[in-house]
Amino acid sequence: MEYKVTMPILSDTMDKGKLIKWYVKEGDRVKKGDKLCEVESDKATMDIESFVNGRVKKILVKEGEEVPVKSVIAVIESEESKQETKNEQEEIKKTKEKNSKTNTDSSIDIDELINSIVNEPSTKVSGSASPAAKQKAKKLGIDIESLQKSGELPTPAHEKDIDEVIIKKYFSPKAAKLIKEYGLDFDIFELNHKIESDEVMKYIKTNNIPKITKLSPNQIAVIKTVQNAIKKPTFFVFEEVEITKKENIKLTAQIIKALATAMQKHPLTRSILKDNELLTYPTSNISVAVARDDGLFMCVIKNAEDKSLEEINEWLKEIKTKKLTIEDLSGSTFGISNLGMFNIKSFTALINDNDAGIAAFGVLNNNKMEVSFTIDHRILNGVDAAKFINDFKEECKNV
Repeated sequence: MEYKVTMPILSDTMDKGKLIKWYVKEGDRVKKGDKLCEVESDKATMDIESFVNGRVKKILVKEGEEVPVKSVIAVIESEESKQETKNEQEEIKKTKEKNSKTNTDSSIDIDELINSIVNEPSTKVSGSASPAAKQKAKKLGIDIESLQKSGELPTPAHEKDIDEVIIKKYFSPKAAKLIKEYGLDFDIFELNHKIESDEVMKYIKTNNIPKITKLSPNQIAVIKTVQNAIKKPTFFVFEEVEITKKENIKLTAQIIKALATAMQKHPLTRSILKDNELLTYPTSNISVAVARDDGLFMCVIKNAEDKSLEEINEWLKEIKTKKLTIEDLSGSTFGISNLGMFNIKSFTALINDNDAGIAAFGVLNNNKMEVSFTIDHRILNGVDAAKFINDFKEECKNV
């Protein structure tokens, strides 16, 4: 029997572990309690011990490598099952010796009897599949050829396909979904009944297992942008602006228009730093934080100073559902984020990508709202920002 050694969860925040040192090598005999390796989490180091007697069959992770929690790092071939087989053989021999005393005419071949009880029949797995898939199918009693004929297995089949068959057979749809979401191995459950979601969730809660969610490319990009934004030398300006909401026009559209007009008077707000040079663009290209079903995006409206309120309003409607391109997400020099629709009074925002700054808008109350400006001090100093913000406040009154 094979025993899988996995990377343990050493803390609530741990999602990966680093293999520091192996105390054993492939082929070594180990006993219960023997140290196998030393692993490191984000908060601690710990020795992993063997829970079985056996032989180290395979080491899957090298020293210095970092792998996700619950990943298999080694395989031990347990000797317990071999010992059980040996005991069975001895019991059969004793039974035979006892019976031979009372019935000397017995024609039973003791070796044949032992083999028929102990040894597994050698069966060939039919169907088109990888060696690993065939081995797993044989172990679990899966008829690959029949399932391929019925269309329940692809041709050729792989190990993950066999897993899918087992999960479908023994787990309800909701339970199967939980198995995948939490990265569980199905063989931790007894596969002798239909397993429902409440049984899987009980195991998850009992063992405090976290749900695994892979980050989307956009989420990874947002994380990178946030990390870069924190490194920038910034300062904040907190102000209150007056603006009158127009009928059938989004408030964000009015903010964009006022900002775009003010940016035309202040070239530094239309500038970015690149390779020790200041690049100043002629148009007001503004990045706007847009929350969509597929994530949060900083969508860029180009030439906003030349667009009417109606055109900007239409752009805001379209950008919520359109398929975004690189052109939709690049080319800005200043940004805005508006949480006023969520009744947020005020907040600060991180600068998007290479922008010179960003303005964060709170809820509109009696034609007034709080605005927090985050400014890249490398591009605008305090005086530059103050002049720009005063002009923006005037544009808000007139938009």
